[in-house]
Amino acid sequence: MRPINRGVGTTESERYLAALADRTFLDLWSYPNTFNDRKEHGKGNGKELTDLLVVCGDDVVIFSDKSITWPGGDDVGLSWSRWYRRAVEASVKQIRGAERWMRRYPDRIFVDSACETPLPVELPAPDRMRIHGIAVALGAQAACSRHFNDPDGSLMVNSHLKGPSHVDPTFPGQTPFAFGDVDPQGPFVHVFDETALNLVLREMDTITDFVRYLDARQAAIRQQVIGHAVSEAEILAVYLTTDIGDGEHGFPRLEQLESFGGQINLAGGMYRDFKASPAARRKAEADRVSYAWDKLIRAFTMNVLAGTSVAVAGIEPDARLSERSLRVMALETRTSRRALGEAFVGALANAEQRGLDRFARVVVPGEGAADPLCGHVFLVVAFREPWMVEQGYDQYRLFRSGLLKAYCEAALHEYRHLKRMLGVAVDAPESRTGQKGGSEDLLLLEIDQWTPEHEREVERLRKKAGILVPARLRRGGIHVTEFPPPPSHPRFQGNRAERRAAAVRHRRSPGR
Repeated sequence: MRPINRGVGTTESERYLAALADRTFLDLWSYPNTFNDRKEHGKGNGKELTDLLVVCGDDVVIFSDKSITWPGGDDVGLSWSRWYRRAVEASVKQIRGAERWMRRYPDRIFVDSACETPLPVELPAPDRMRIHGIAVALGAQAACSRHFNDPDGSLMVNSHLKGPSHVDPTFPGQTPFAFGDVDPQGPFVHVFDETALNLVLREMDTITDFVRYLDARQAAIRQQVIGHAVSEAEILAVYLTTDIGDGEHGFPRLEQLESFGGQINLAGGMYRDFKASPAARRKAEADRVSYAWDKLIRAFTMNVLAGTSVAVAGIEPDARLSERSLRVMALETRTSRRALGEAFVGALANAEQRGLDRFARVVVPGEGAADPLCGHVFLVVAFREPWMVEQGYDQYRLFRSGLLKAYCEAALHEYRHLKRMLGVAVDAPESRTGQKGGSEDLLLLEIDQWTPEHEREVERLRKKAGILVPARLRRGGIHVTEFPPPPSHPRFQGNRAERRAAAVRHRRSPGR
């Protein structure tokens, strides 16, 4: 398995963009500076296709980064027009060209300018491909801050602006430093400055959460649900505090906006108030365990990118095959990752606390799961039995991966409504084995149809290896809500009078 050498960005802003994307989408799905092999006269390097390309499942995010120095002069309108054409219109052109190339030549995209290393992740079929264009427009914040005498300097949103009207001073309501629909004739292109992009990627820090926000945002701007917004933060606040059903965020529908004059106009302060609310603080606290899921994904992607993955259950490592398994993990939302992270961390803790050499936990997909037909098996196996130590760690790992496959088969046998089982196997904690370090195995097992022979074999294996034995099987569920409710009976500190006063303040506090 060959290592995958990703780009890092050629400019300071591209390197910053790449780092943001790695944090949000994780590294296997984000590729700075991709190229096509369209060379002039058959010589030289390929032509740069995107400044950053993110591919995960059916979603493709094309970033075009333009860091354009603000033109000098006292005429702000003229400077805005010049900057807009170089920073925004040029990005739209690049995004449109990249989209056309991807649809026509999906197998001619490379991660190096010499066009020797193809894009390691497979693009979705054209009829399933959901392309999201993002123009990262840098260089105008200081001028915006001076123009409005506002230290924030964030670019604004005005959904009434479409295409050329952004730079037409005769258009009603046109003003510099505001964006609407920059290319209404094609798929929507989002325009973010550095402040907006950093904020959105910090709040929407999984690929699924991010593209859901992009979809809702483009609809709200094109349908003019949002009229004006002083910054991206206020749009994000509306999205995060609006539940459109089934626990998903969105924006109010047009028919719900009669009392607002038919659209939402956003001044400052809403996002600040949201972040200071008790509900947002409880969410941030509850999300901590979810980053164990991110850490687990990164442990696997690091080996895929380095070319150091090993065979699991007799399946030789392959970058695209590994990506498919890891994609199941990466498509989970932040709230779903909280449930899975809790289950994974809990399995490790349970094995350690009970002093078990082997412990397995099966997680059935709950509400909001990325794949409602895929369950999870978390398996902890200690490297400590005499035969393991005698035969060495490689043989132990071979045994562990085979056991993981058996657990996945048994779990699918137990839960017939599921089609897939994603298994993760790890070493037992150091306190149990005395061994530092460890490894992880990942397996995605699919069974579309059961044959009688396969069923008998799974039953035989379950009995022989003691897998998911009914007498030892504890059933339970994991349910999480994005915004956890306040504790019903909090414990207050201090003497009796102080505790009573604290309880009264708690009952009266807003946002409970």
